Amino acid sequence: RSLKRDNFACRYCVRSAPEVKLHVDHLVPLDRGGTNDEVNLVTACSECNIGKGSLLLSESDKAA
Repeated sequence: RSLKRDNFACRYCVRSAPEVKLHVDHLVPLDRGGTNDEVNLVTACSECNIGKGSLLLSESDKAA
C-alpha cells in the first residue's frame, strides 16, 4: 500500500523504480517502538533505507 501511495518513489530522495530498488521503511523503527501500521511505513530506495538504519528520521542525514 505504501509503495502505491508514494507513487513508487523514495520519500527521501524521490528516485523511483526501475532506477533504484525500493523497500518499505519504518519511519519509527520497530526496535525503537515503531509499528507496522500504514502511517509508520514509507517507500524508500535501498540506499536511503540502509543509510537511515535504526535511526529516527530526525537523527538521520535523510532529514534534509
